[in-house]
Amino acid sequence: MSVQAKNTRERLIEAAKKVFSERGFFESHISHIIEEAGTARGTFYIYFESKEEIFKEILKEIVEELKRRIKPVNVKEDPINQIVRNIERVLDFAVEERELSKIILFRSYDTSFSTIVDEFFKEVTEMVKTSLEKGILMGYLKPVNTEIIAQAMVGAVKEIMKNAIEKGNIDTYMVAKELVEFALGGLWDVKGRC
Repeated sequence: MSVQAKNTRERLIEAAKKVFSERGFFESHISHIIEEAGTARGTFYIYFESKEEIFKEILKEIVEELKRRIKPVNVKEDPINQIVRNIERVLDFAVEERELSKIILFRSYDTSFSTIVDEFFKEVTEMVKTSLEKGILMGYLKPVNTEIIAQAMVGAVKEIMKNAIEKGNIDTYMVAKELVEFALGGLWDVKGRC
């Protein structure tokens, strides 16, 4: 693909992101995308067969970007800080790409695309589960049902992402730190208790 073709394709994708984030999947049409991109309808069809195809491409890009932001925990460094930073980077994405995040989190798209998003969250849950298992083996964490705790943590992050999208400017580090502290210690203050 030539540089010009790559640029045109990228321009269509960026236009589609804007259109989908402003109108939602169902209210967006190819005519909106080509108008935003400043291209002809025929140009659109050179790169994409349908609105669904370009939307699927955007979902894949979002999922890849989120995966890129989530780093495996390195056991030679402070694992808690690494987890906080992973969550912070995901929350940063939600704030930076508010409208696109809404599409994923509020599932405002055709359910046939759910597999892409569901697989991503399953993969993240598995990463968290593996990190918890490593933490237990290393003696950092008490033995727990890592599958349930991983699901709870990912679910909490999703809910916090929704909140971050609605509120806008939040201190993502502070929110990530509070979430990790809650996950690790809960709310019970055991000082002075039997």
